[in-house]
Amino acid sequence: MNRNMKILVAGVGGQGIVYLTNIIVEAAMLSDVPVSVSEIHGLSQRGGVVTSGIGLGTNCTGFIGLAGVDLLIGLEPLETQRCLPYLHNNSSVIFGNYRVQPYSVNAQMAAYPDVGLFGKYLEQQCREVVFINQFPESINSVLYNIFLLGRATRMKDFPFGAGILEEAINNVVTGYYKEKSLMAFQLGVAFEMNGQPA
Repeated sequence: MNRNMKILVAGVGGQGIVYLTNIIVEAAMLSDVPVSVSEIHGLSQRGGVVTSGIGLGTNCTGFIGLAGVDLLIGLEPLETQRCLPYLHNNSSVIFGNYRVQPYSVNAQMAAYPDVGLFGKYLEQQCREVVFINQFPESINSVLYNIFLLGRATRMKDFPFGAGILEEAINNVVTGYYKEKSLMAFQLGVAFEMNGQPA
């Protein structure tokens, strides 16, 4: 990694934003990259909005300002869309089509936004966009975050390689989910957009 980088992880409570952030932080520490994390919001409410800002590099804080995100990892499409003000033309985005319906949609007071149209809009506005329309059936939804992290390692500007992230997962994750996290991560690394392995 030869430059500072700001990463924003966005989703809702219960999707593992903190879990994913801890793995990225561990990868930075293993790589001797200075790292800081911003305040994380919404943890008190399952299903509430949660964001985590990660700053990588010297004097790079985790605080995220407008047009200040280099990489957005979106764990929920609507929450990814809400992060548009933080992106710029050289931003990269990876997000998945795992929807957590807000109250207004569940109450039939509003329609869920068109995720496909949003993805096309991002492709016109950002440097690189990876949209996982359908996750492999073999992965539990609680590990979609780790699957996205694995696929992110193949993006042009992702700061860490798959090997260092596997080491970070081994260090951070304990018990039952370690093996399953490594499996989900490896499936993400091998995932091609047509669903076939690399």
